[in-house]
Amino acid sequence: MLPPFVHDTLRWLRNETVLPAGSGGQSPDDGIPADAGAGAYAAPLAAGIAGACGAAALLACHFLRLPSFAVAAVTLLALAAVRGFRLESGTVRGGDRLAGTAGTGTAVLMLLLLAETAALAGLVVYHTPRAALALIAATIFGSTASIVFRLTQPARPLEEIGDTRPSHSTALQGLMVVTIVVCTALLLPVFRIGVTAAAFVAALCVFFCVVTIARNQQADDVPDCAALAGKAAEVAALLAILAFVEAS
Repeated sequence: MLPPFVHDTLRWLRNETVLPAGSGGQSPDDGIPADAGAGAYAAPLAAGIAGACGAAALLACHFLRLPSFAVAAVTLLALAAVRGFRLESGTVRGGDRLAGTAGTGTAVLMLLLLAETAALAGLVVYHTPRAALALIAATIFGSTASIVFRLTQPARPLEEIGDTRPSHSTALQGLMVVTIVVCTALLLPVFRIGVTAAAFVAALCVFFCVVTIARNQQADDVPDCAALAGKAAEVAALLAILAFVEAS
């Protein structure tokens, strides 16, 4: 019998990544339950494990003395593979849905990937171990943004969708508290308060921008728009960290 925190972490790993997290004492098809916020407090740890896989790829590429841009590109490819390319494919579909034009999502994804690769390459040049920590934190930001979007959207009045809409306030509180604690523990000791605050603010601002753009989405659009919000928050966090590191 696994402790509840371990069980919830394994469940989020199974649903958010392709890592062999085991069954956690449940049936193999035991996914996120009808209450999508159940165990959300454990999602940042699951995202951190995925980010750690990307960080391991970053360090391995660095030890092979690859150019910084190649290190960043291989790292992001490894991270995307660990997550089953969920955020990337969802970003493509979400961009197409929001713009109403095929091809827009691909262009958005390419811009985000280019910005993320450049930001990570800059951090690798600055300090590779710190870049690895920044990547893990950014991965957690992205995962949290995606989950928060799924739990809060579509944000239509209750009278439009009935009084049966579930409340996820407790799940959101747990998710945000754990995200803040873990990301602060990763960033604050090595980047100090300015960079840490900038990463939080950048991820939060980009998340609200996506929410504003997607305010008229339908329920079927939520998973793809959530992936777009998550990817954008991840990129914004890395860019903010690099910007403040370069400015200091």
